[in-house]
Amino acid sequence: MWATIPAALALTLAVASRQGPALSPYKWLPQLLAMPGTRVIHQTQGPLGRLDVVTGPAVRYAPGLGLQWHKALPPHALILLDGDQPSGVYRCERPDDWAFMDHTTGAAAYHVGAGPSVCIVGAGGGAEIGLALHHSARPVVALEMNPQVIAAMTAPLADRGGSIYNNPAVRVLNREARGFFATGGQRFDVIQVPALDAFGATGAGLHAAHEAYLYTVESFRAMLRRLRQDGVLSVTRWADVPPRDGLRAFDLAACALRAEGLDPAPRMAMLRNWATVTVLAFRAPIDGRREQALRRFCDQRGFDLCYLPGLDSPPAEPFHALPRPYYFEAAKALLSDRRGEFLKDYLFRIDAPTDDRPYFFHNFRWRQLRVLPERIGRAGRAFVERGYLMLIAALIQALVLAAVLIPAPLVCGMGAPRQIAGKAPTLAFFALLGAGFMLLEMGFLQKLILYLAHPIYSAAAVIASFLVFAGIGSGLTHGWKAGPRRIIFVAGLATAALAALYGLALDTWLGWTLGWSLGPRLLLAAATIAPLALAMGHLVPSALRLMGGGDCPLVPWAWAVNGFASVAATAAAPLLAMSLGFSRVLLAGVACYVLASILSLRLPAAR
Repeated sequence: MWATIPAALALTLAVASRQGPALSPYKWLPQLLAMPGTRVIHQTQGPLGRLDVVTGPAVRYAPGLGLQWHKALPPHALILLDGDQPSGVYRCERPDDWAFMDHTTGAAAYHVGAGPSVCIVGAGGGAEIGLALHHSARPVVALEMNPQVIAAMTAPLADRGGSIYNNPAVRVLNREARGFFATGGQRFDVIQVPALDAFGATGAGLHAAHEAYLYTVESFRAMLRRLRQDGVLSVTRWADVPPRDGLRAFDLAACALRAEGLDPAPRMAMLRNWATVTVLAFRAPIDGRREQALRRFCDQRGFDLCYLPGLDSPPAEPFHALPRPYYFEAAKALLSDRRGEFLKDYLFRIDAPTDDRPYFFHNFRWRQLRVLPERIGRAGRAFVERGYLMLIAALIQALVLAAVLIPAPLVCGMGAPRQIAGKAPTLAFFALLGAGFMLLEMGFLQKLILYLAHPIYSAAAVIASFLVFAGIGSGLTHGWKAGPRRIIFVAGLATAALAALYGLALDTWLGWTLGWSLGPRLLLAAATIAPLALAMGHLVPSALRLMGGGDCPLVPWAWAVNGFASVAATAAAPLLAMSLGFSRVLLAGVACYVLASILSLRLPAAR
């Protein structure tokens, strides 16, 4: 009865307030709405977030536009996802109206003699499509995984520039990049990956804990395989000082080329302006014609060349001067045999992420806390990765609260179990079950983001599957003729064996169906989890029955220890994945179940 009072009070407050979640005042949407005359002309919500379309006389958006462009921009509106991640929708009637996009670093791919077939990863408001049409690209395949964006562009925004989605030369697909490149055989002359996140967000480390499967070695290899022999992969990131994203994208492309058996040194280029860095990776070595075309493109638009195969020293008078030629020095080191030493000594983590550790935006190193204030002074605080530190703070908070709130009622009501036989193996057993369950669940949740294309879909499939099938497994324990101790031992080893098997073969198994539509992939993900969760569900009820259920004084303490370990593992799993990789998180879960199976042999049995 008393437990329902807080729930009823929370429900009453929620109904009385009738307010949606508040947006951070530092996001784009509140900042834009503070400008005179700015208004929201379209709003919708869906599984992938809230979408707003904003227009007004003060709206001016052209990210990464070169300083040499002095003409007015076409009339435009902004698409905002969850109040951030802006994308411009420009009203351009003719291909020549997109000339301003030719003054961005991403346009370099179209000036090196590449052919007409183009694939754009992240169609957004259509600016990159317009750039391709400006260069007479045919056909243009644009990938957009958010159906809300496609619906907005083809209906309410059609007369504001969204009609570019309906251009006869353009084919917009509601597909995620990894699934698209894993299936089909169409090859392209240019694959364009624009900066898809908000300017400035990654610099603050706000995306540090986000899995970015687009920016991994495996992803870049898949894109390189879909290029024609003279094709080019163009990746644009926001420029930052000290450099991070641009150098990481450069190392990613270099590692992907090496993995494909190609020498990256003669096949790569990098250029920048005040806001963006573009990395170009070619399947064929850059010849003299392409080299001269890139030099001419940068000179005419005021861009700085950071790396070319024939560039032996940085420009003496760069257009966008830095205290030192960071990009040039880093590019040379990353392509040399000094790569390992350079990555180890660099102040930020910029090594190429992989599918096992897909944290492109995680650049934190502990020595930053000591070195940055020495080098930059108080301004160094802005470069500390707050997203990662917030995860650590959340872990500490969870541990403290769990340690106080879970065992406290037991301590006040019944005292510590000092004289009870078998307390050590029992408490250790339930702690291992709590930690192991959550480590495996969190590992699958993070790993299936790639397969299901979004964290929301992954969370829905993984959490529901683990809870439902573990519950079914709990119910099945009553039907076995074997004793509870044997059930525990066999189920624990079966869980460990299945988890280890999935750790080795899950990527290959799911990779065969990566091109399926979302519905069948959700069903396959649930079916894959089912055997593992069924085995996991056998352990706790069998252990409680072995110990005598509620008559055993250790049971309340077992539940408390299990809850504490579950909370700790849930908060620690993302940090472990960022540092060690998903495979080791799953391995830690396997170890928990192996140890729990061994300890089950020492659990006290009721008379």
